[in-house]
Amino acid sequence: MLPDSSPALYCAAPMEPVTSPPDQSKMAAAAWVLAASLAFSLLYASGKLTGGLLPALQIVFIRYLSGFATVSGIAAYQRLTPARALGTGRRWLHLLRACCGVFGGGCSIYGATHMPLADASALALLQGLFVMLLAVLLLGERLRRAQIVAALVCLAGAFVIVRGNAPNGTFGGGSFANLLDHGIAPLAAILGALLTACEIILIKYLTRHETMLSMLLHVNGFAVLLLLPAMLWLWTDADWATLGALCLLGPMAILGQMCNVRAYRLADAAWLAPFGYSSVAFGALIGWIAFRDLPGAATWAGAGLIIGGCLLLVRRG
Repeated sequence: MLPDSSPALYCAAPMEPVTSPPDQSKMAAAAWVLAASLAFSLLYASGKLTGGLLPALQIVFIRYLSGFATVSGIAAYQRLTPARALGTGRRWLHLLRACCGVFGGGCSIYGATHMPLADASALALLQGLFVMLLAVLLLGERLRRAQIVAALVCLAGAFVIVRGNAPNGTFGGGSFANLLDHGIAPLAAILGALLTACEIILIKYLTRHETMLSMLLHVNGFAVLLLLPAMLWLWTDADWATLGALCLLGPMAILGQMCNVRAYRLADAAWLAPFGYSSVAFGALIGWIAFRDLPGAATWAGAGLIIGGCLLLVRRG
């Protein structure tokens, strides 16, 4: 087995059981999942590059296509044969993971398109709770009281940020009762959160048996195939500069996926779930730095709650 610092780690056999102290492993996992949240927050913020001129699914397709090209380049650089790079007896699980990612993202996009964005963002916060529940039911993980408290604190922080960014601090102009006025969009947003949580559970399971390179090749390759029919209908022409910039999303997404795989090798999915709410705070920070969207008191308060919940989880979880 090569040392962790070697690039070949990403195509070697699945990692050996972690021998470092549990607390140290959890700290490392927390750092990896925070890095993944930052990478994906940058990825989502980059959608503003197109100014809304391109369909969201086209941006997602370009992300997966350039991601597949990136991972294929890594395999070629390491002179791996396709059979060695893709060698797996769990291809259907990789396909299932890709379906959860693609259709979960599609449901979330539909929800955000056909209902107030603040409402859709609030419903997306259910993802963390779904992850914890599925980890207990499907992976046999156990929850401690500190984990539940930390998750609720992080959820409250994300909720405060979302609510603070809604028009006049309200949802849909009044309350969650107004969600019923948006047809199936709320159900689509909830389904998107559930499918994304399912993808995370599949990541956790696959990290026990698969190499990182195999996981990355399969999810990006299958996602391209799943989205290709839609691109024949939805594809919108864009200038080469815009397309070139969007192709950078692939390597960025690969970086985030690598961080997630590393994290879920080291710690339980239920324990890591609350750290996912950091993406809401990262999004607000990126908006402040890159787009001069000044955060208000709710953003600072929500970020404080998320940080507090994560610290509680690291110390007591």
